[in-house]
Amino acid sequence: MVWTWRSKLISKAVSKAGIKGKIAALYIMSGHSVSFNVKVKDGVIDFVAKKKGDIFAVDVYLKNKPVSAREVEDIAKKASQINAKPVLLIYGSAKISEEALSKSRELNVKIKRVRKVKPKPH
Repeated sequence: MVWTWRSKLISKAVSKAGIKGKIAALYIMSGHSVSFNVKVKDGVIDFVAKKKGDIFAVDVYLKNKPVSAREVEDIAKKASQINAKPVLLIYGSAKISEEALSKSRELNVKIKRVRKVKPKPH
């Protein structure tokens, strides 16, 4: 296996940040640079991914209960403080309430779902 700087970043993210690191590794594999636990006025963003002028503020939802509009509002508010595009990434099979879906459309929050993550460096 050839270890490149990107594969080292993936390995480090996975070992230090658990599930959130595995998800961030997907962004690293696609060429983004990632910063973990970014503090803003209204809380902490799980990670921020940057690539070619695009900035994504990503919060990872790890709970089994349905996603509410509050989680959507929280990431939208935190992302606006660093001029980033908000992403709420749901890990697992948690349901998304209709209220949360309509709020995500209203606030332009991208909702993505990841069920299993096994990032592998090349």
